[in-house]
Amino acid sequence: MGTPQHALHRTVLVVDVSGFSRRSRNRQEEVRRGLYEALETAFDECGLDWSATHHEDRGDGVLVLIPPSVPKSRVVRTLPHALAGELRRHNASRAEDARIRLRVAVTAGEVRHDAHGVVGDEVNLAFRLLESAPLREALDRTPGVVALMVSRRFFEDVVRDDPATDPDAYRRVEVVVKEFRGAAWVTAPGGGAPAPSPRRRTSHRRKRGRPKRAVPALVVLVLALTTTDAFAAVPVEVPPCPAPVQLNVLTSAEKERVITSLAVDFEKGSREFTPHGCKGVGVQVTTGTSAREAADALSRGWQDGDHVGQGTEPHVWLPDASFEVDDVDRALDPGARIALDRRASVARSPVVLGASAALAERIEEDDREFRWQGVAQVALAAPDTSSGAGLAAAAALAHAELGTLRLDAGDVPLRLRGTTRRVTDAPPCAGDVALVASEKTVADDEDCRLLYPRGAGVVLDHPFVVVERTDLPTNERRRRVVRRFEEHLRSDGAQAAMRRAGFRDANGTPGLVGDPRSRPPAEVVGVPDGQALRRAWEAAARPAVVALAADEAGAGLVASLEGLLTPRDRLVRLPLTAGVLEEAVRAGARVAVLAAAGPVPPAERGTSGPLRVVAVGLAEGACAPATALAGAARAHGGPCEEVAGREGPQIALEGVARGIWGGQT
Repeated sequence: MGTPQHALHRTVLVVDVSGFSRRSRNRQEEVRRGLYEALETAFDECGLDWSATHHEDRGDGVLVLIPPSVPKSRVVRTLPHALAGELRRHNASRAEDARIRLRVAVTAGEVRHDAHGVVGDEVNLAFRLLESAPLREALDRTPGVVALMVSRRFFEDVVRDDPATDPDAYRRVEVVVKEFRGAAWVTAPGGGAPAPSPRRRTSHRRKRGRPKRAVPALVVLVLALTTTDAFAAVPVEVPPCPAPVQLNVLTSAEKERVITSLAVDFEKGSREFTPHGCKGVGVQVTTGTSAREAADALSRGWQDGDHVGQGTEPHVWLPDASFEVDDVDRALDPGARIALDRRASVARSPVVLGASAALAERIEEDDREFRWQGVAQVALAAPDTSSGAGLAAAAALAHAELGTLRLDAGDVPLRLRGTTRRVTDAPPCAGDVALVASEKTVADDEDCRLLYPRGAGVVLDHPFVVVERTDLPTNERRRRVVRRFEEHLRSDGAQAAMRRAGFRDANGTPGLVGDPRSRPPAEVVGVPDGQALRRAWEAAARPAVVALAADEAGAGLVASLEGLLTPRDRLVRLPLTAGVLEEAVRAGARVAVLAAAGPVPPAERGTSGPLRVVAVGLAEGACAPATALAGAARAHGGPCEEVAGREGPQIALEGVARGIWGGQT
């Protein structure tokens, strides 16, 4: 419970999103994100630091206390226009039911803080104006996105004699709402004074009403703090609570639950580092739609529109692995408006194997270790490469197959295809289906036994990354809060929470879920290029429709190719005749394989759809530049691999695999 404060003079601004309650829940969330982002940006454009204000989320709204230096005239002179501009930017890239139009009401007067918030006649009056018919009609009549109403006294004291506020753009109206009857002034920022309504109006005396208990709309109260009384010009007392700092945290799905819990603890504990036990920070934790898309948004510099699906632009990013940060650093445009400051790990989690009891009994060695060769034919649960943890699992499998994560060798698509074809949608840790995932994920599944790879292994290091805006002045208050949040995540209590959630702490101490082994991998496998690995893995795992036309000499190649296919693929057998490529396109193929020992009919130069041709010459000279076989491949962007010597068939198969699963199509 707080201590009631003396009444102080404030500017009160109330904002309502038109038609908010008629939208779906998803659209309401999108509108809320858009409104908050528009407010923050509009404040910045007006020279107001949003993070230096006090703003509290109130379910349908937020309470903001502006620093004392802000003149009242700025609230109506610049803020509504900047807000309208940001809303137009938001609406330009949104569906109709995600667009925002606002009713805004402004008053000024005595406001008192009590244990539950703020109260005062001018707060009540602002809500009455907000709900008034003239303001609703003004928004309906303007082609713009904002309609603004100010109280009679605010207009007379602030607007009327200040040309900078454009008093001629206002129109006087009569307001009748519940207990209140009186005059007010309305305008449409960017659209001038709305035309009068044809409805007949009656003048009444203004009468104050009792406080309204609830407002069924999205509401933002902006209370402008001043060091002097606006009317008496005498010093006033400033409330002791400073403005809490907004901290936006983007975390991986793997850590969402524990980070959200720790953020709540941090927010509560912020009262310990602010005067008078006030709340010092508000934390918003989001995961975005996927780690891949969040990293892409960061790589773009978190441009307009990236907040849709990804959440509010982050101040702190908590990915699963440092290679995700490396990928963003490489992709960041030199002119991007953000920079990443990578700090040390807040947790760790090695990539391990989850196996059923029966499978574990067959492949387990000393100290619960296994060899990758021992599971070379085991079915695998599909890793989700859109997440950092899933991509790390793919890295472990790729390293086991290739012995390296360099992906420029010609046989990489063929070898990765051999691994990805074992992927299944069957439940993991049931029968012979293994799960390659983080130790935390495997430990969470009670059907899985934890097994550790012998030798080198991939480890998720969960770095703490500060996202800094390079186009704005440094916000020292937020910087201090970010440092405190980092310290909080490394505190003994937070590290214990990480272990309870199944992670190893920053020092590698095992988690408390399942029965993890104490010893970490002897050698950590580095992931030099996560984006390249993702592309190679996803290309190798991609279902394919392959058209195959071969003469009798191609029987061996046909058998080898069929061995690489899965039930998700489709092989279309076609005769090696004129028109074969057009037939391949009609069959839905994106790749055609032509294999022959002798001359083939000339293949068409163009087709009605995209098609890549991979040719295999099964005799000496079959891929000579003048042959029809080589011409078909050349015209359709593929190689002509000639089988020669003992290694010829393998080289040909590698060429076919590159054409189908090498990422070119």
